[in-house]
Amino acid sequence: MPAQLVAFIAGIMLCSLMPSPGPAWLTLVFAGLALFSWQGEAQLTRTAGALLLGTAVGLCAAQSLSAKRLPAGCERTPTWIEGRVAGLPQVFLQPEGRQWQRFELVRDTAGTGPCAGPRRLLLTESSGLTLQPGEHWRFLVRLRTPWGMQNPGGTNRQRGYAEAGIDAVGSVSSTAPAQRLGEPSGRERHHRIRQRISEQIHSALGSGPEAALVRALAVADRNGLTMPLWRLFQQFGVSHLLVISGLHVGMVAACGLLLGAALCRVLVLFGVHRNTGALPALLALLLATLYTALAGFTLATSRAWVMCAALLCAAMVGRPALSWRNLLLAAAMLLAVNPLAVLGAGFWLSFTAVACLLWFGAWQSGRSRWLGAHGFMALAMLPLAGAWFGGTSLIAALSNALLVPLVGMIVVPLVLAGSVAALLGSGLATLLWALGAWPLARLLPLAQALAQQYPQAIFRDVVTTPLALGLSVVALLLLCMPLRWLHRTLLFTLVLPLLLPFASHRVASPQAVHVLVLDVGQGTSVLVYDRHRALLYDTGGGAPGGVSVAERAVIPVLRQRGISRLDTLIVSHGDRDHSAGLESLRPWWVSGALWAGPDFAAAVGAHVCRAGAAWRWRDDVRFQLLSPAEGEQLNKNDGSCVLRIQLPGIELLLPGDIGAERERTLVRYWRSSLASEIALAAHHGSQTSSSWAWLRQVAPAYVVFTHARANHFGHPARVVVDRHRVADIPTFSTAESGALEWVLHPAKAPVLVQHRALEPRYWKR
Repeated sequence: MPAQLVAFIAGIMLCSLMPSPGPAWLTLVFAGLALFSWQGEAQLTRTAGALLLGTAVGLCAAQSLSAKRLPAGCERTPTWIEGRVAGLPQVFLQPEGRQWQRFELVRDTAGTGPCAGPRRLLLTESSGLTLQPGEHWRFLVRLRTPWGMQNPGGTNRQRGYAEAGIDAVGSVSSTAPAQRLGEPSGRERHHRIRQRISEQIHSALGSGPEAALVRALAVADRNGLTMPLWRLFQQFGVSHLLVISGLHVGMVAACGLLLGAALCRVLVLFGVHRNTGALPALLALLLATLYTALAGFTLATSRAWVMCAALLCAAMVGRPALSWRNLLLAAAMLLAVNPLAVLGAGFWLSFTAVACLLWFGAWQSGRSRWLGAHGFMALAMLPLAGAWFGGTSLIAALSNALLVPLVGMIVVPLVLAGSVAALLGSGLATLLWALGAWPLARLLPLAQALAQQYPQAIFRDVVTTPLALGLSVVALLLLCMPLRWLHRTLLFTLVLPLLLPFASHRVASPQAVHVLVLDVGQGTSVLVYDRHRALLYDTGGGAPGGVSVAERAVIPVLRQRGISRLDTLIVSHGDRDHSAGLESLRPWWVSGALWAGPDFAAAVGAHVCRAGAAWRWRDDVRFQLLSPAEGEQLNKNDGSCVLRIQLPGIELLLPGDIGAERERTLVRYWRSSLASEIALAAHHGSQTSSSWAWLRQVAPAYVVFTHARANHFGHPARVVVDRHRVADIPTFSTAESGALEWVLHPAKAPVLVQHRALEPRYWKR
């Protein structure tokens, strides 16, 4: 049985690596072969049948995902849709006071016509509508294919969209009024209960961070959980405590077991002895189910519920609950329901954590099991956290040892008791919620002060090379075994490569220079580095008060390439799509040179870009600013820092957002000095840039458009794309190719890497 479970899981995992979903008949073939294999009695034959069955399930999920995709020609086309609001809308407040919300809408039917297909939509709305879970609405929307940035070292948001079953994303148009079609349906009743409890908590406790945490722990409402709060919990290694997670579901199930055992004792006192053995497990499963419903059956809580159900069902039939077989059964059950869950970090982190605990429990016993569990888990999750998130908390063991009992045994019971009281209409709810929030309100300021004062002692970037990851896994497997203390101490040295920084940047060869035009959506960011130095031109964008693109795209690249310091950072001008990540990148350029356009330099204390300024790293790597000139009065875009870089074998031109008139001015002044083999399209390919005079003088061999897929600006403009085609200039797009990387070796031809093409997957199409 374990071999067959492993084979079934492996079949689903293999399907997630396919570049295309394949034809529908292929699923039927694999399903038929699986059924035929199960007719045999040989263990090997049945294992092969399980593998084929897992492959059939994975193929079915892949084909279903592809069938519900939005056709490319329908992107950003105004379309009327009808459906019901699913789950709690997330409300966001911008620093300037503007409010917008994001919500899921499930269409009643797939619709008709050429744009039919998507059923579950993730929409944004900014007109201030009051949306209730289960309500039916009619909206005019502009939809897009779920898309994600593709950069080395970063994560692709398409994984999350696929795992959550999001078929299309889009925005509600403000040009036509939305129409409320009907009363809330019964299918979303538990979400309306969640919303009512959340509103009552907000009324009772206000809008502080501790109130936001109480709402998150009570009903998994993430409204009010700001990015700084998420980052703080990540620094201390306790992100799993921020919302209802598997830990909390497990604790509620444990409370159910205790209550069930107590109830059995009471029944014995009344003479009831028979058929009570399964009562504790049944009560635990009931409470875990209710708590998961209160959390809205999110991916994390549903995953935890499946685990609990597998363990509790095993206990009810008299089988060992904590075993590898049950862990595999839980994973197989989860993937059978949602095969695309295998794409998410949560799946791997959750099941790896449980596997590590089982491994630890198999080798440890008695007092040491409790005392060493937190320390072992902190070490065990270090390689996974490094691989997925690029960093790890150095005090995770201590933080969890203190906060897990506090949150699990005090805060969560008080919060849940308050929620039950609120449902019963009792006035005790406010008091219970306030008691639950009290320790959080005392600890949060202390944690914020420690994170600000000792950031390097709390959180560290992790170097995730295959060798470092492999050594750390070997160390963790051996650490629990009955070895001498000297040998165990020596095992810690195998983990050190994950924590030690690179002596030099990761390059293809000692003399190589890498040029990375990063995929930052609607924005620009270009990284140039060799073995010892690095320059970043622009930081990408980001909404005010939200997460900058630099944190999701630029910083992971710096970590993955072992770059701990930027020698030069240039912000071409102050538009957010070029400058929003400046503060996020401050730790990387604190001792380096900072240049900025004249509209932005004074605000950030940077040197103003001036034409003629030049510097070099070595004889074949030189930098020169071509614009703006001192004394010129230019608008923000035309005042962009224009940078030309001479590299081994090629030249690179970075023009910012200059317009056609500014291009002609630079052509008249610099003439042949503008010639560059690789050039970014000015202003992301706007129709106001990339003039004929510019293209003739620059004479690029390649032009790169840096833009988001199906963006509302219409970049790159069709007339500009046609102009490049007529001029016979090959073009690339970061939206389609992901990050574009040129690896340059002296006296060798440049090597181009398109990072989206490195991992072709059907869920990325």
